[in-house]
Amino acid sequence: MQNRHALTKKMTGWAGMVLAIALLWGAPFFQKTGGATELYHIGVGDTLSVTVWEEPKLNGVFSVLPDGMITMPLLGTFRAAGYTSESLSRHIARRMSAIFRKEPSVTVTVKGMGNNFFYVSGAVGKPGVVPFTHNIRLLQAIILAGGATMAAKEDSIVLIRDNVPRTLSIEKLDQGKDLSQNIRILPQDIIIVPVKTEQIYLMGEVAGPGAYYFNKGMTVMQALIQAHGFTQFASLGSVRIIRKQKDGTKKIVHIDINHIEDEKKTEAKEYLKPGDLIYVPQRMF
Repeated sequence: MQNRHALTKKMTGWAGMVLAIALLWGAPFFQKTGGATELYHIGVGDTLSVTVWEEPKLNGVFSVLPDGMITMPLLGTFRAAGYTSESLSRHIARRMSAIFRKEPSVTVTVKGMGNNFFYVSGAVGKPGVVPFTHNIRLLQAIILAGGATMAAKEDSIVLIRDNVPRTLSIEKLDQGKDLSQNIRILPQDIIIVPVKTEQIYLMGEVAGPGAYYFNKGMTVMQALIQAHGFTQFASLGSVRIIRKQKDGTKKIVHIDINHIEDEKKTEAKEYLKPGDLIYVPQRMF
């Protein structure tokens, strides 16, 4: 009885470990789409090993031609691209049943992938062709392309598959949120990471004056950090946000950086908006 209890406890521990690993890697072992397990689909240039157990003479290695077809003895030429290994095995078995008057046992194995790459362009570190590996997801794909740059518009990623575009967001993925956006990548996918067009501006006594890309939810302190902080002549109590209103007038918001922690109400209300100008004046000596 004690041995059985120990064995059950051990098995439960292993199950928990497997589940934890699956969650860590995006659940590749259990991932389902539309209720069916998501498997690799054969593509152009793939090399297939076909085994017919009842007729070894028909065994062989076949390449998927540019039109998605393969040619086998007795069966002639037929489509292989788009099938999974299992579904193509069944398809070949059905075609052979017309010849052998019974459905043989057929196994198809992908020996090599010829279309094993996808494309990433736009605001990433290394845009271009990226080798495809099984079970790769959107965030991993962008990381393999050098990661999103500061200019990346992370809430408007475009994925093109079979000439059909889809807009996705990776904005919250690094927080473990909205994981439905972290979809599985397939060979020949095109991922476009657009460049931000909205900017904010910093002038005056900051180390790096100029234009910076605007991020949703950006605060004054975050903007100043991007500009590498203040110079020694900065008047920290007189920072101003100059904001152009819809009617053309200008709104000026005063921020005292010396007491920013005491101004939580102001800080919360004054999240930056596209086009804001942050001016840090020189202090009076």
